[in-house]
Formats: sequence, C-alpha cells, structure tokens
Amino acid sequence: MVNLLKRLGVTFVLCRPDDNECKSAKVVATTDKESKRVAKEGLVLVKEGFNPDTTAIQIMLRLLDVPQPSQVVVGIDPGMQFGLAFVANGTTVYTKTVQSPFRAAENAHQWAALLQHNRQTEVLIRVGMGSRLYSALFLREIQSISNEFGVELVDERHTTRVGKSDQSSAVLIAARRGRPPTSDDLVLDVKNGYVRSLKQLFKRLTDGGRALSTAEAQAILLDEATVDGILNESDH
Repeated sequence: MVNLLKRLGVTFVLCRPDDNECKSAKVVATTDKESKRVAKEGLVLVKEGFNPDTTAIQIMLRLLDVPQPSQVVVGIDPGMQFGLAFVANGTTVYTKTVQSPFRAAENAHQWAALLQHNRQTEVLIRVGMGSRLYSALFLREIQSISNEFGVELVDERHTTRVGKSDQSSAVLIAARRGRPPTSDDLVLDVKNGYVRSLKQLFKRLTDGGRALSTAEAQAILLDEATVDGILNESDH
C-alpha cells in the first residue's frame, strides 16, 4: 500500500485510526476491521491481495472530488502497447500501459465494473480505431469477458502527439464520442503486415524467449486462437 501511494505521488502518513491525522485526512485507506473506527466518508477498504489499480482509482476519485461520478469512461489506445485511461466526469483519474490485448481487456473490465453498483453512473469503454489489428483483438477479448458495458469505437485521428504516451492518447480517446462496434470490426484479413506485427508483439511479450509461427499468427487473425492462449500453452 505504501508503494502504491508513493507511485501515485500523493502525500500520506501512517497512523492509527483514532489519531488526529485520520480525522482530518481526505482519504483513509485501512482494513475492514479497523474501518469501524473511521468516518465512512473518504474511506477506502484494503484487503489482503488487493488490486493496486482499482484501489488507486478509488483513492484518486476521492482526492479529485468525484467519488460518485455521473459518467465513467475507460479509454483504450490499442497498439503494440495498450494505453488505458480511467476518466470520471471528464477528469483523468488513473492511467496505465499494458502489453497484451487480454491484459488490456481484463483491466478495462475491472475498471468499468468498479462503479457498476451505482445506477446513476453511466459506464462506457471507448476504443481507438487507429490500429484495426489491435482494436479487433481488444474487442474480441472484451466480448469474451463480458457484454455488460457499452463499447464505442472512436476515430483516433489527432489523438497521437509527438512525445506523448499511449496513456495520453487513451485520455483523448475517452473524451470522444464513437459508434457501437459491429461484427465486421472483429474480422481481420490474413495480411503479411499483421503477421509480422503479431510476431513482434509475441517476441516482446516473451522477451524473445519464444517465437510465434506464421501458422499461429494466422490462427490469431482468423479468431481460431488468441495471443494469451498461445502464451499460456507456451508456459506449460
């Protein structure tokens, strides 16, 4: 928890629940047992094996004064690296970069589900269309996990800026209206450029320890296999 707070760059102190620091703090992160001694407003429960990302989002929502937003958008910038952004009521709350379509979809679903209990919060996942290959791979993965959240495909033009990160592009994507994906958006042609890109991605994901064959790349493009599935087979 201390490492997470340091990474977020927020000012914090370690104290007992009955200390004055807890009474004046904007956010108090503590265990369920000790939470009974803390005011509910600003409380973030931390359990053993907690998810650092969703905990960070809960903390930042309170620090940024948007604990119950009317709209949450998870922006996705697909590519060789996937930029992710959690935006609440137009305020950027948290960003992250992941390496694979499955991890991007898994994170997007976890983030979107964070406030699904609040019926007053509209939740959307917006995906950039700059790379048909990686946007299609993400859409396949997110649909395999769940169809409970609205998904929009967004025109990605002018979201990539020189010297800026995938995360900043994801923030801009989150701010744009898009269109619902169709079945055609999940279809990929078996192109040599796509095959080369998948081989490069796989090399990065395995630190050069395992090469993706052309047949495996073609199977991914035809939706007969997934990047994560092949990676898992390699681990066994």
